[in-house]
Parts: sequence; structure tokens; C-alpha cells
Amino acid sequence: VNAELSSDDVINIMVGDLQRIKLYAEKGFQIHQEIPPDVWLAYQELVKSGYNERLINQELA
Repeated sequence: VNAELSSDDVINIMVGDLQRIKLYAEKGFQIHQEIPPDVWLAYQELVKSGYNERLINQELA
């Protein structure tokens, strides 16, 4: 967090990165990495709370 990136920006980036860790492994773009259930639950709650600016549209992916 700094003058260029707000807390919301950082959270949106991290949520998008976590989605990519899961999706890219499913598509064979990278190795599988275990995502703990509590981390995935937090991801889902953040998405529900509106942190979705950096998500890949899964219908197009």
C-alpha cells in the first residue's frame, strides 16, 4: 500500500492472483498448488464483497 496502490487495489490483485493459481493449474499452464480450504473460503468471501476487478471471466477462459 502506497500513494499509487490503495488497500483495495492490493486486495483485488491478490484475489486475482489466487484465482489464476487455481485456474492455470486446471488448464495445464502451471503446476498444481494446494490451496488450503480456509484460504479458498476467504477468496470466496472477498469476491462476494466486491473484490473482483482482476478476476478472469471463467466463461471465456
